Amino acid sequence: MNSMLTVIRFTFLSRFRSKSFRVMSLILVVLLSILINLPTLIDKLSTHEATGIAVVGGGESRIAERLEAYYGQQEQPDIRIVPLQAVGGDEEAEARQMIADGKIKGYLQIGAGAAGEFPQVTYKSEGSLEFSLKNKLQTALQQVKTATVLEDANLTAAQQTALRTPVSLETVQISASGQAAGGKSESQMVMAYALVYALLFLLYMGVVGFGNMVAMEITAEKSSRVMELLITSVAPLKQMFGKIIGICLLALVQIALIIVVAVLNLGLSGNSELVQELHLSWGDLQVSLIVYFLIFYLLGFFIYATLFAAVGSLVSRTEEVGQAIMPVMMIIVAAFMIAILGLNHPTAGYVKVMSFVPFFSPLIMFLRIGMTSPAVWEIWLAIALQAAAIVGMAWIAAKIYRTGVLMYGKRPSLRELRKAMRAFKV
Repeated sequence: MNSMLTVIRFTFLSRFRSKSFRVMSLILVVLLSILINLPTLIDKLSTHEATGIAVVGGGESRIAERLEAYYGQQEQPDIRIVPLQAVGGDEEAEARQMIADGKIKGYLQIGAGAAGEFPQVTYKSEGSLEFSLKNKLQTALQQVKTATVLEDANLTAAQQTALRTPVSLETVQISASGQAAGGKSESQMVMAYALVYALLFLLYMGVVGFGNMVAMEITAEKSSRVMELLITSVAPLKQMFGKIIGICLLALVQIALIIVVAVLNLGLSGNSELVQELHLSWGDLQVSLIVYFLIFYLLGFFIYATLFAAVGSLVSRTEEVGQAIMPVMMIIVAAFMIAILGLNHPTAGYVKVMSFVPFFSPLIMFLRIGMTSPAVWEIWLAIALQAAAIVGMAWIAAKIYRTGVLMYGKRPSLRELRKAMRAFKV
């Protein structure tokens, strides 16, 4: 046990004190701070100048007047209605001249409409594919159309206000399996979605980045012939798991640093509006979700790290590590892609099935816990399957590790590896 603790301590401290780890941590902190504060910086630097739009025709329908009233009710309207001077004259020629002078972006041409119908509206400008502006104008015209219909119906002001008031619809997550525990409220689901999204990336980057470090660590020692000395003093299983645990602790330190930096940046006064717009509340943060993140992170890290260790022991040069671990990387990428797709469909059948597959479970079962309410037995079944898979993978990986670290030169074939593995005991 002491020898394993020595390997853990040496692996952790040597990597923690390395210049590359500190530089990468500093870069992550700076990039994360910039990304979190970027919307606030853009908002402060932007001028919030509304886009000028003119209205040609439609005097009888009073569309220009109604649009101006609609945008006048907004605190920071994206569009402003610019009045035309040549009322009753050649309004379109004036509008074209205003576009040429840069006074307006484009203009709405109001066509003739049948009695009782809203007239045909055409937007004209020098630009093309202005989908964002088109959608904003459609929304405003829909409001104008609704107001016109309500006025023609001779409704009172109170009745018009009641019809315009949006219907209040609150969403509450329940468990279809009849669990006693209540589901998540809408604010809790928003917080869970944001947390799951962020933690999925942490899981993915942690497993990829630090799992690759496990393989590189083993290959570097093997290429320098230090492995021949270590293997005689420390059992292969202890040596392998000592390196895995040491690097796992290093990954947890970096993740803790990222979380602290993210919380501090979100707590800045400049980001308070962003937090409110995203409907995030720290009171809705579920401690159980953090606990499950740690559980599934450790399970996912160990199941992939054993694979990385086994593959790294078969390679004699660090230049070959990238190619050797490619199959393992493909599995991680597949799990991450399924998890991202499952964010919008957490109850889909393929998500439920994949959440019990050990190599996919760390990401996908964690996704289900955050976005739905899976039964407790499902969660612990997934944990048990992963634990069993780790034990099985550790046994196989330790034998490959014990054999592979002493094989130099060309990469051993499956037949040679199988024969050598039978000769060694873990």
